[in-house]
Amino acid sequence: MRFIVIRHAESQWNREGIIQGQLDSPVTQQGYRQIAALMVAVKETPFNQVFSSPSGRAMTTAQALATHSQCAVSSDARLHEQHFGYFQGQPYHQAMRNHHDIISRIFAGEPAASAPGGESVFDVAQRLLAFFLSFPSSTRGTFGVVTHGHALQALIWCLKGGNWIEDTSQYGHPNCGYSIIEVGNGQLQLQSWGVATHLRALQLAPI
Repeated sequence: MRFIVIRHAESQWNREGIIQGQLDSPVTQQGYRQIAALMVAVKETPFNQVFSSPSGRAMTTAQALATHSQCAVSSDARLHEQHFGYFQGQPYHQAMRNHHDIISRIFAGEPAASAPGGESVFDVAQRLLAFFLSFPSSTRGTFGVVTHGHALQALIWCLKGGNWIEDTSQYGHPNCGYSIIEVGNGQLQLQSWGVATHLRALQLAPI
């Protein structure tokens, strides 16, 4: 069983620097260009099924993958972004100015840090692991999974050993970047992470 785990396309709040968490905003025009580049990158990879976070920005990305492979999309709340509690919907610069200590710890990816009413990296990693380990051992095929930036960081951190003194931000993915995970005998194996060469031309082109 093979999973291509993708960060959703750029959203309006990504562009504006607003903390989204489990709130939502629409995909931007640049985001649609990222999706087009992603489609080229996976054109030789037919998916048996696509799974997505319930957020609109993730579902928009997932639907493009499903159309590519003519397969179904299923929503799963375990793939949602890290919940940033009190800070969701606030501009990042404002939250950093007013709550510098906790915001800097959260966005550095300190595994135990969490906002009031929110989740830690560890919390997020556990629910994503539960998703990937929920498939019967007899399952075969390649599956697309669309999730979020901090959720994907948490997953990679966990698969690379879950070091509690490590900042998980080093495992960041650009929008529509992806990682590849193989699952067998109840074990997850990280094959590659942070794949983003398909986005290079977009980074050089004017928006």
